[in-house]
Amino acid sequence: MAILSLKNVHKSFGNTQIIRGVSLDIEQGEKHAIIGPNGAGKSTLYHLISGLYRVTSGTIELRQQPIHNRAPYEISRLGLARSFQVTNIFPRLNVFENVRCALLWSHGFRYSFWHLLGRQGELNDSAMHVLDQIGLKDKARYPAGELAYAQQRALELGIAIASGAEVIMLDEPVAGMSHSEAENAVQLIRRITEGKTLVMVEHDMNIVFDVADRITVLVYGEVIASDVPAAIRGNPKVQEAYLGEVATSA
Repeated sequence: MAILSLKNVHKSFGNTQIIRGVSLDIEQGEKHAIIGPNGAGKSTLYHLISGLYRVTSGTIELRQQPIHNRAPYEISRLGLARSFQVTNIFPRLNVFENVRCALLWSHGFRYSFWHLLGRQGELNDSAMHVLDQIGLKDKARYPAGELAYAQQRALELGIAIASGAEVIMLDEPVAGMSHSEAENAVQLIRRITEGKTLVMVEHDMNIVFDVADRITVLVYGEVIASDVPAAIRGNPKVQEAYLGEVATSA
């Protein structure tokens, strides 16, 4: 059963069409990569799914529940979390506080001014457990804004999983990293998203073909192929439109 389903999704800005009838089903537990050249509409599609943009037409469903045109925080509370191309953390809070903030709603804390968070043992233990998972337990009291870039990206992933989301959407998770940092990041992503659904936009094709169970190729706002990695690699349309190779018959 599809956990995330897009049906004939369109997005226009004025007279300019960016997303042109995208239909896509992502299965529960699947590792799904969305690739395409610059300007293909990948970031716009992510913004539509996560609620930053409103769809012009079409539907987006999470576990068969419509989420299109809902507020980002509502979508997050329904079980979908995402990262951004630019690291999105609270730089003036320490690492521990960043993760604890993400845990508040799932631990039953609503809009309250009378709870002393330092006394919430279960909440604080959960935050430390997340930090242990992402390898930042020793940086718990370190200012988040002073972490190394790769560590900030790991923290952002920790914030995503701390929300309790079943669907994790990552936008270029290894961009700007060295080869060794990227390898470590991929290992972390595999470990953290085990048992969850992963949707990933990434330009490093080695990582895409290594991690993804299925790959969707987006070109000029349209899906031109969606299949297992081996089929995508050998698809003439993909070779011509995305990989820049001349399609040849077998």
